Amino acid sequence: MTFAIVARDPQTGHFGVAKTTRTIAAGGLDLYRHVPMMGLCLGISTVGRCQKVGALMIQNGLDADAAMKAMIGSDEFIANRQLAVIDNKGRIAAFTGESCFPYAGHIIGDNFAVLGNVLTSAKTVEAMATAYQGSKGLPFARQLLASLEGGRDAGGQHGGQRSSDLAVFGDREGPLIDLRIDLNDEPVAELVRLYEIFNPLVPYYELHRSNPRGLPRADDWLKAQQAK
Repeated sequence: MTFAIVARDPQTGHFGVAKTTRTIAAGGLDLYRHVPMMGLCLGISTVGRCQKVGALMIQNGLDADAAMKAMIGSDEFIANRQLAVIDNKGRIAAFTGESCFPYAGHIIGDNFAVLGNVLTSAKTVEAMATAYQGSKGLPFARQLLASLEGGRDAGGQHGGQRSSDLAVFGDREGPLIDLRIDLNDEPVAELVRLYEIFNPLVPYYELHRSNPRGLPRADDWLKAQQAK
């Protein structure tokens, strides 16, 4: 009961994932693994084993196709899974098991893949791909959110969505952005709102991580930036 996008920003090498689902804790469930500057593995309708296997393959220098083969071979219930892998060359592999609840499917594009199950129709993933491609020029994270908006507006999933999440990764294990919405009637819209509030603070937290000495409080720093 999820639709998602995984992507790589070819300009920065950053990886990102955005998801929304009917169940709660879209961001809290163990659905993806990131390998800094090497790749990102995602599984939906799964609990984490496939992603861990795929990430290990990426970490050892294998490409997306090889990682996907390992992921598929690692799970006896693979017919019920949906998976996607993207590596640091922008190569992508995706898989939709034959027993995923309909509509289920995926689309692979240039440095991205969209996928989902229990969708109202194929239009959900088609609109996700179109929205992502049509949002070039926006910040990478905002492109990911545009994809979710496109899928939602094209029908989303049966029963609607109640949670959503966004994560963007750079050259370390931890995320640059990690935002989550739970139990909300409009989780994608709320995630967009939260992102717009948080995004101006991303440079501050990066400064704070590298050298917090002499930095003002986040609110004061933001006011100073807005006054420039």
